[in-house]
Amino acid sequence: MGHKKVIYSSFGLAAHQHCILDLWLNARNKPTNRFGPSRVEVRPMNALGIDIGGSAVKAGVVAPNGSILAKSSVSLPEGKGHLPEPTIQAAVQAAQEALHLAESKGLAVVQAGVGVPGIVDAKNGRVIASANLPGLAGLPLAEILSKALQLQVKLANDANAAALGEAHFGTNGKLDSLVLFTLGTGIGGGIVIDGKIVTGHHGYAAELGHMRIEMSQPRPCGCGRWGCLEAYAGNKSIVKRAHEALAEDWKKSSCLHQPAENPKFSAEQVFDAAKLGDPLATRLVEETALALAVGAVNMIHALDPQLVLFAGGMTAAGEDFLDLINSFARDLTIQGVSLENRIRFATLGAEAGLLGAAGLGMG
Repeated sequence: MGHKKVIYSSFGLAAHQHCILDLWLNARNKPTNRFGPSRVEVRPMNALGIDIGGSAVKAGVVAPNGSILAKSSVSLPEGKGHLPEPTIQAAVQAAQEALHLAESKGLAVVQAGVGVPGIVDAKNGRVIASANLPGLAGLPLAEILSKALQLQVKLANDANAAALGEAHFGTNGKLDSLVLFTLGTGIGGGIVIDGKIVTGHHGYAAELGHMRIEMSQPRPCGCGRWGCLEAYAGNKSIVKRAHEALAEDWKKSSCLHQPAENPKFSAEQVFDAAKLGDPLATRLVEETALALAVGAVNMIHALDPQLVLFAGGMTAAGEDFLDLINSFARDLTIQGVSLENRIRFATLGAEAGLLGAAGLGMG
């Protein structure tokens, strides 16, 4: 389903809070049950999941077995992440479209969850900070959406929501505990223990990309610190390390061009070059696998989860890459700890966040 562009109005900076308040104050006089019992069959276990990303908002009505019964997607306008209204309006629009589609099928929803990139105060339903959508910082997003949609809404970090989705609905089976690493430009994560998201005392547990894995000669990380996992295994880091090696000696690679000739090659191209036997690319892939193995084993030693999962574009490298991670992990694990089939790829793909947000609403 293609994204729809949200239609929104421009507001002055001084009017932001007033306009946001209007989004839910106008809903106060609406009936609290949007689906009357005489019109539809009420199935209270169905939940609405809202997945707010950097470029679009997805919403879907999800059954207890993880089936997506109704779905909508609304694009976010480019360059407006510093403004709260476009994001909130897109979330409300996507949610209402999914709810109306569900209503047309005779389904009802009374609970919802929303995943958002950034640090959140899940207990109070508030966004603390979001690098991708700074306009949401400080807002009581759960309350705003709850009053706009007339539903109970729970809030979570998007990676935490994805972890919950994998735990509840992934093809690895229903899990009580897992650790999820999300692999992309950077590295995020989510932790589920006893079937519930682990948020920590201050709300920023599972910043897995910023666990320190190197002490002796640490590389700089985008967070401003040194030696973080993300500095060794994020897509941006892989490309940066390739450029550094080629700057020293362009003959190190038979497939990758010098940065001056091809400055935009991607991490995916590095993995493709490794499959062709390119020596530099092979070394970089092995270093990346080792870094991810260190991260996975750290979590296994610390938390003993049922599974450690990797999600994101890097999983397209396939089973050979996963086998390499597991090979390094076996050498890193203390005696007596079993790794048999515990480190795997996630299975839900792009729907993990939406499903996890719905699972949050069901909880």
